[in-house]
Amino acid sequence: MNRYDVIIIGSGLGSLLCGYILSKEGFSVCILEKHSVPGGCMQSFKRGENSFDTGIHYIGSMLPGQTLHSYWKYFGLSQSLGLERMNTDCFDLISLDGMDFRLAQGFDHFTENLAGQFPASREFLGQYVAALKETVSAFPLYNFQLTDKHTKTAWMGTNAWDFLNKMAGTDPGNRLLLEVLSGNNFLYAGRKVSTPWHQYALINHSFINSAWRLSHGSTQITDHLIAYITAAGGRVLTKMEVKKISSLKNKFQVETAGHEMLVGSRIIAGIHPQSALGILEPSLLKRSFQSRIMSMENTVSSFGLYLGLKPDSFPYMDHNLYYHSTRDAWAGQECKAAGWPGMYFMYTPSCSRHGEFTSAVCILSTMCYDEVKRWEGTSTGKRGPDYKTFKSECAEKLLKLVERKFPEIRSSITDMEISTPLTWRDYTGTPEGSMYGIRKESGNYLKTMILPHTKIPGFYFTGQNLNMHGAPGVTIGAIMTCAEILGLEYLFNKIRDAE
Repeated sequence: MNRYDVIIIGSGLGSLLCGYILSKEGFSVCILEKHSVPGGCMQSFKRGENSFDTGIHYIGSMLPGQTLHSYWKYFGLSQSLGLERMNTDCFDLISLDGMDFRLAQGFDHFTENLAGQFPASREFLGQYVAALKETVSAFPLYNFQLTDKHTKTAWMGTNAWDFLNKMAGTDPGNRLLLEVLSGNNFLYAGRKVSTPWHQYALINHSFINSAWRLSHGSTQITDHLIAYITAAGGRVLTKMEVKKISSLKNKFQVETAGHEMLVGSRIIAGIHPQSALGILEPSLLKRSFQSRIMSMENTVSSFGLYLGLKPDSFPYMDHNLYYHSTRDAWAGQECKAAGWPGMYFMYTPSCSRHGEFTSAVCILSTMCYDEVKRWEGTSTGKRGPDYKTFKSECAEKLLKLVERKFPEIRSSITDMEISTPLTWRDYTGTPEGSMYGIRKESGNYLKTMILPHTKIPGFYFTGQNLNMHGAPGVTIGAIMTCAEILGLEYLFNKIRDAE
């Protein structure tokens, strides 16, 4: 049997960052991935000449000295990634019932840009930016700081909508601006009743700092991290689905679907915690812990169109578009059946750019897993004619909504790939095809908090379900996981020395 210091389940961003850190510290590491391609949400796929990213469409805070740049310098990513900075005057275009509003990079520029459209709301914008900065300052690791101060709990029970609503007051101009500032809530699967303010603040702060596309796709992150791990003696094995984790004389025995046996002194589960508990030996689990994890609600999934386009027929967009069919920026997240779709997120991949034009477009809308639940026991390519009809009908509905803003897009299409929540579930391994894993609840944040360490000695979690989703959240989460093994002060000093 193969023996390792650490076995990591799953090969998403959190897993690979943990593998990098521990390999660098001299641990023997083995990463097990059930799919044929590593990377989790960093996977990309090709259709014709076009390449599409699965999950990471843009990242924030990558200027020197900013959060993600500071952390990723330790991993060698800040120096090696191919990046394209998005339009500084408009990285996100928010469209509400046909009205367009531009979110600019840099807090002063962000404020001035929106104040030009909402001159009477300048005071509100100032309060908004100040609130973002104050909230973010309560999270030392986000600010690339190590401190014993624990002030963040004050924000964790605050609901984002309630916080913004109170700040906006009753001024009619502020009410519309409030919806604009909520317009990119697809980034965090926003829900009025439950999205925590600190989650909203950290994510928006990151992108207002600076916004970037990965010019060679998100797989360059995967390739870089795996190259380092393997050079350090680690292993990244694909087509290795883990079926069971059991105890073995103060270690763990891991059995795969192919009946391979591995032994590890420690296990890091980079997969969804609910999936991880499903492969753990029952005797290792306390019933109360299992019940709490399994009862957690997941964020919504998505329906996607990946379009190949005729040459020189559709303009390249150096910004993202968040389109809402009404002035309520939150309503589209909850649309089902007859009312679907109420919104979409649209972008043109950086690698598809050809001068002023693009050869590809990606369009995503939220979709509840219940819409495809009747086919959940089927596999890719074997879901029957009803499923194909469902996909085609949904694709037509989404295209009609897109045509409101881009009436010429249909005539530009040469080919189309369609994804549903089942596609997302099967290729990323997340229950119910959830985009961002477990939903954080402002009303009971502690209940939806998952710590990297568990009461099983040597068993840890990492990934988007812990601290926060998104590149900064998962990066900090991976550091927190490895800090359980190495010590936070020791590890943080190593990372800070690299900066």
